[in-house]
Amino acid sequence: MKKALYIFASFGIFAALLIFPKAAAEAVKAGLIMCAQMIIPSLFPFFIAANLLNELGASKLMSNALAPLGARLGMSGHGVSAFIIGVTGGYPLGAAYIARLRAQGLVSRDDASRLIVFCNNSGPAFIIGAAGVGVFGSASAGFFLYAVHILAALIFGVIICPKAPCDICYDEDIFSPVSFSAAFTASVKRAADSMIGVCAFVVAFSAINGVLDAMDITRSIAGELSYMLGAELSWCAALLAGILELGNGIGSMTGLAISPINLALAAFILSWGGLSVHFQTFSMIAGTDIKTARYMIGRFLTALIAAALALLGAAVIF
Repeated sequence: MKKALYIFASFGIFAALLIFPKAAAEAVKAGLIMCAQMIIPSLFPFFIAANLLNELGASKLMSNALAPLGARLGMSGHGVSAFIIGVTGGYPLGAAYIARLRAQGLVSRDDASRLIVFCNNSGPAFIIGAAGVGVFGSASAGFFLYAVHILAALIFGVIICPKAPCDICYDEDIFSPVSFSAAFTASVKRAADSMIGVCAFVVAFSAINGVLDAMDITRSIAGELSYMLGAELSWCAALLAGILELGNGIGSMTGLAISPINLALAAFILSWGGLSVHFQTFSMIAGTDIKTARYMIGRFLTALIAAALALLGAAVIF
């Protein structure tokens, strides 16, 4: 039954592309521009750096340094380092880093499956630059959203990690025998492969968004939501766009005023990440035994926590 539904949906998408080829082409073009102007410049250097840390064994050095803190939070030093990589590099770098840790046997399957939920986050460049300055015209709003984003992920991480403190474990043989030139070459190649996958999903979901807009489906659903919730149509349209794709969702908020409810929406979209980011994440961990059953539920709950924090915090600060 489920497979038949997927086949039917695939035919529906194919038919929509035939009926609205211009809308799909324009959306693909917009997605490619977003990749060139925002996604690649902000992510590619971090992908190289994170891969280089793994190749040279620096991830073990970070783990040893962060092991005492991780033990108090119920996670390993590798878990703390994955969280730091995730909140500084952006989606889906945290997932890629955890996948490498698991492939190298540095974290267990259960730990990796937990870490993937709250260590894969949006980065400061996108939150402060695109959401704060780009949407709200305020760096302060961007820093506020970034703080909320980190805090929500930490809260959910503490909730799902074991309650008892972990034993402090240190890695031996910290440094890799691999030469820097070999490590750098491998890191650049792996980063390039990752970026192709990330950009492909961004463009694909941009096309889906474009076709849905052309069919007036998004506007119709947004209208129903607006009526049911008593919210602005543009607010509901941004929510729907953000459920599918992060960049389109945040971009759809352009022009909305700085208010608790609007900041809560931005915080929700940023922590949810969008289906596009989720598929990027799944592509990063493909080939590993990391479980994804709870991933999307975890992201949704984290997004709710972020929205609540933003709503309460913005009422006091802004």
